[in-house]
Amino acid sequence: MGVATLVLVPPRHHRTVDRVTAILDAVAPVPQGLTLATLADRLDAPKSSIHELVNGLLATGYLIEHEHRISLGPAPFVLTLSGNRLAAQEVDRDLLPRIHEAVECSVLIGIQVGMSLVYIDQIGEEPALEFAARNHSRRSLYGTASGKVILADLPGREMDALLHSASSADRAEVDRFLAELPEIRATGLAYNLGSTIPNVYSVATALRSPDGTLVGAVCAVGREELRESLPDIGRRIQSLLGSRDAAPRSAERR
Repeated sequence: MGVATLVLVPPRHHRTVDRVTAILDAVAPVPQGLTLATLADRLDAPKSSIHELVNGLLATGYLIEHEHRISLGPAPFVLTLSGNRLAAQEVDRDLLPRIHEAVECSVLIGIQVGMSLVYIDQIGEEPALEFAARNHSRRSLYGTASGKVILADLPGREMDALLHSASSADRAEVDRFLAELPEIRATGLAYNLGSTIPNVYSVATALRSPDGTLVGAVCAVGREELRESLPDIGRRIQSLLGSRDAAPRSAERR
């Protein structure tokens, strides 16, 4: 049986692809974001025809929504990192070595990409986590320490929507997160005690911009011998980050 050969044809427009790229092109240069109505006006299209596409782009992290305004999300940035290793080397390279030296274990930076967590940088000696950071693979928001920190900082309505979208296979992680949520909000620290990778333990805390906006999470990771030290390691990271308060500053509380 012969091997099929892919024959390249001249590029041609595809209606859905054109509409998706038009949405991304429209929101990218507007930092404050666009309302759905404004976006529809700019594309000269009815809201109903772009609503589902916008929802799909929100779910995959290509767009984000805040206060009913739609902006470019982190997924395009992650694609840039995946395709350009030099760009990855420029992501806050001073922060990780300082934290790594202080806590003496592997350290990662993770960000929310749609309904997932993506590690964008890592320093240390955990091969599985190094692979995840190098390849920017999507991981669970519900089960990872970094994902829990990010979820706990979201307004209640946004957090509920993400938890509600969890698959049946994720329900145990969701239930565990909800049980841990009060402590995460009280301390600003979240833990993963070997539930993702056996015998690998982690603590994470929020990474914020100077104005207090959540950027992502910083996570320290180690083996069994580090387990009892995780709370102290988390507090040391908070101190290095200059956290003014331990608890997340979500705009909406339960």
